[in-house]
Amino acid sequence: MKLWISFLFSLILYLPLMANKEDNRLYLKPKTIVGVGEVRLSDFTNWKGNWNPIIFQNVKAPLVIKPDDLTNQITTLYLKETGTNVSFTVMGKEGILLPKTSILSKKELEVSLWKDLIASNEHSLGEMGDTFRISSEKETFPSITGTSPVWRSLGRTLHAGKRLFPLDFYYEGKLVHSESVPFLIEEKKKAYFTKREIPSKTVLTDDDVELRYFFSADSVREYTDENPVGKTALNGFLPDTAIEKKQVRTLHTIERGQEVELVYTVGNLLLKIKTRAMNSGNRGEEISLLNLASQKMLRARVQSEGVCLLEER
Repeated sequence: MKLWISFLFSLILYLPLMANKEDNRLYLKPKTIVGVGEVRLSDFTNWKGNWNPIIFQNVKAPLVIKPDDLTNQITTLYLKETGTNVSFTVMGKEGILLPKTSILSKKELEVSLWKDLIASNEHSLGEMGDTFRISSEKETFPSITGTSPVWRSLGRTLHAGKRLFPLDFYYEGKLVHSESVPFLIEEKKKAYFTKREIPSKTVLTDDDVELRYFFSADSVREYTDENPVGKTALNGFLPDTAIEKKQVRTLHTIERGQEVELVYTVGNLLLKIKTRAMNSGNRGEEISLLNLASQKMLRARVQSEGVCLLEER
């Protein structure tokens, strides 16, 4: 009975080898990321057999594997473990095991990237927080032990927003691996904020707004950093809201290009003429108007929205 069990066990191990019509050819992967612990044959080759031995353990630095060395190693190991002499052939140029066993903290990532950004940027960035601040979206990042990490494609200018920064890993002067690390970039901005709730169409006063500095990851919005006092809020605002340029504008009682009703009194007669404003003006100011019927220019005083009064001279 023991003899039969031994025979069946040997047959199970040997069948995958017998089934390989290419004389047990293995293809070595060019690059394999490994962690702490065992590295089996199938981890870094295309091996699919039931016999799957531990080839390496606790790799502490990048390990280059030569096909000929691996051929001899697994042939010897198979003979030792099974008592059967089988010829293996490892194909490929060479492979490398890259141990991801080091951990970079969030702070280490941010300091490392900021240092390289300062070196590559055409404008002075100063200290972190002077004009920009960056924040890694990863609390920790597994790094490859024994390699030199280098940030790539940093560009000569920095913009607010979310961005992936490529991190290259070099071993003995050669690039062996690359990964992208996500960061949030915030730019220091200056804008006027509302101090209270502002209804729509309100003409802003000093009591309504104040200038503040803040950090923002939004590179699209244009905030107003010019004093908006005297301008009209085109929409309502909640308190502590940064005002965008497009949200306030200097409005006039009559705007240039607007169609205006010109009112003229002669005795008991009231005449109304259709005209077009040639410039903007507020109530009480004189503006130029174009008579749409005669195409003659007139001067009249703004009385209300869309209405001007032609005074007797």
